[in-house]
Amino acid sequence: MMIYPLTAAGIILAAAVYIILRRAKRALIVLTYAKIGRPPAAARLKNEWTSAARLERTLNKLARRNFKTVLPGELSKGRLPAKPVLLAFMGGYQSFYTEAWPVIKKYRAKACVFLAQEYVGAYDAWQDPYREPWQNLLTEAQLKELKQSGLVEFGALDLKARDLTLLPLREAAFGITENSFRIKKQLGLTVEAFAFWPAAKWNEKTAQEMLHGLENLPVLTPVPGVNPDTKTAFLKTLPANSLRARWALWKRR
Repeated sequence: MMIYPLTAAGIILAAAVYIILRRAKRALIVLTYAKIGRPPAAARLKNEWTSAARLERTLNKLARRNFKTVLPGELSKGRLPAKPVLLAFMGGYQSFYTEAWPVIKKYRAKACVFLAQEYVGAYDAWQDPYREPWQNLLTEAQLKELKQSGLVEFGALDLKARDLTLLPLREAAFGITENSFRIKKQLGLTVEAFAFWPAAKWNEKTAQEMLHGLENLPVLTPVPGVNPDTKTAFLKTLPANSLRARWALWKRR
């Protein structure tokens, strides 16, 4: 005889949870990617790869649920859509152009590509080839084409894509400022954001000391989560393939 009351209580509880989730406050979700496509058989860092098909499923889902992709340059203006998402592609891999770009154009999505100027047009020499086969990076011609589309902005990493959190403060600060300078002067691109990628030993206070001259730009951090205040300088991020990313998108669908 207790089945019906329990069932009714369960329905009420489920409805309450649903209403709470539907009323989730506006928040900026930053989804991070690295390499797009199928990983080589010898790759040990398969978590750094996202298939083009999976990227398309994500963009399709975002479109169906009325999420809007935004660019870092829009964050400071403060006029963001109700459900903003920032797509961040780390490393400047050529697979962004060959695999991701056709999908992004199809959905008229926006994205930010984070570069290490030292290796533009070359390969990701910062990675250990015994753990992960080297991958080609975007060329200057490809970067110019992406810029002209109006759908892509650019951000900076360390000059050589090193882990800044493991470097002495002065060396890290130089890597940040020099990379931003070269991206502007040698590539003719505007740096709209900065990212700590990778970041094994994150410390916000130390990061602030490194970012001399770039304090007004959005800064992507390794801290997981969503950003209820879109004007916050230090932004939380979510690996696009993670369960936390899927939960964050579902919660705000």
